[in-house]
Amino acid sequence: MFVLVIDTTIMNVSISTLIDDFDTDVATVQAAITLYALVMASFMITGGKIGDIIGRKKAFRIGLIVYGTGSLLTSISPTMAVLFIGWSILEGFGATLVMPAIQTLVTSNYSGKDRALAYGLIGGVVAGAIALGPIIGGWLTTAYTWRYAFAGEVVIVVIVLLLSRYILDAPLETEEKPRLDIVGSILSALGMGFIVFGVLLAGTYGWWKARQPFSIGGIEISPFGLSPTPVFILAGGIILLCFALWERYVISMGKTPLIRLDVLRDRGVTSGVFVQMVQTLLIGGFLFSMALFFQIALGLNAMQTGFLYLPLSIPLLIASLTASRLSARIAPKRIIQVGLLVLIAGLLLAIATINVEVKGLGLLTGFALIGIGAGVIASQIMNLVLSQVLPERTSETAALMSTSQNLGMAIGTALMGSIVIAGLVGGAITLTDDSTVIPEDFKPLVILAVEENARFLSNEELTVILKDAPPDLSQEILRINETARIQGIKASLWGLVIFSIFGIIVSIFLPPEILVSKEE
Repeated sequence: MFVLVIDTTIMNVSISTLIDDFDTDVATVQAAITLYALVMASFMITGGKIGDIIGRKKAFRIGLIVYGTGSLLTSISPTMAVLFIGWSILEGFGATLVMPAIQTLVTSNYSGKDRALAYGLIGGVVAGAIALGPIIGGWLTTAYTWRYAFAGEVVIVVIVLLLSRYILDAPLETEEKPRLDIVGSILSALGMGFIVFGVLLAGTYGWWKARQPFSIGGIEISPFGLSPTPVFILAGGIILLCFALWERYVISMGKTPLIRLDVLRDRGVTSGVFVQMVQTLLIGGFLFSMALFFQIALGLNAMQTGFLYLPLSIPLLIASLTASRLSARIAPKRIIQVGLLVLIAGLLLAIATINVEVKGLGLLTGFALIGIGAGVIASQIMNLVLSQVLPERTSETAALMSTSQNLGMAIGTALMGSIVIAGLVGGAITLTDDSTVIPEDFKPLVILAVEENARFLSNEELTVILKDAPPDLSQEILRINETARIQGIKASLWGLVIFSIFGIIVSIFLPPEILVSKEE
């Protein structure tokens, strides 16, 4: 779990370095980060079912081998394409076998207070990875190279493989070995993949009206001038509906479905899945937005970015470990709701203090509140949900929880990227209209350039583009860009506030009981 979580934080603090190393842009790095989480989210249910078929311990080991191979390929990748294959695809597929197996193996290896403690420790390990990831990634990226971080993951994978012989395998739920529902696997992966891909495209093409034509293989796909975003999201929703109908058909034929969707009729499970997704969406989106702010807007390097994440990650670690002890006396549902409220307070404080000139203490306090809120939720949600389901549904529910976790990370990164661009465009257009330096007859050209080629640019990148412009015009556009970038970041944080409010509403349906084991 430590390696799986630290992976994304390393990429987030290494954005600017990756752009330089591979001569690429923010959108491409964002696509790699999103694709990694997207692969996990799309195939997590399938990975959980493979564990049911071949055994959870075997799935855990095979997943580690695939993941380690991807880490090795990432560490030596000569091009961005190879990095996509190693990191986004191989590591992503490896994680789909590992993560559901971890949850199921914890449930089968422990019971009662030991199980609650085990899940609390996993929450603490996740928090520790978030705490150490930016530091380790930032230090290696700045002092040496980000490649060492992935080489180190290979070493950890080998150690875990050697120690895995001490894990007791989870018993199979039935004597008859289930078969993999291939059609269901394809439909579920395509459905979630289309939705997240559509959200990812929103940053470039807009949410409704296309800013520029979208084409695949030279064929333009912009029906009625629409952005591809609503087209892909609608297609994904239709495919997921077909998936649900297919699963019902498989069950009616007496065969084994990929997942029994009636588990979602349990409001406790459904609300837990959604709260889990909100929590990871908030962390993934916040880390991505802050990486843009620190590295592009403020010009900080990866190590400096990593250290600035410490006020978030250390309180996250402490809160995760502390809250796991509180669950014996206070209902986990209440702890989670308090965590969401603290998260909102941190986001509002960050919005109030982020500017061209940063107010350090206020921003760091906001970071700390966000860390405390996220840590409190992370320590409770998995154990709360899995402790409420029947043993034979643990594997399916664990796969759903892992899917929501990674879908939240994918959507968080993609959605915040698109909201940042939307906020930047809106701010730049308003500031251009209000400018007294830019000539009136030149403003439409500037606005058109912003609408069609909106990117989150550093001052250095924009200076190169404006090298032939008059000095006073260049300075004005640089000023507009600085202010618009901040507006874009703030817009993304307001989006996170809205998702937090949704999380509080849905948390009403979480199971209210205090975690007391059935054995006790």
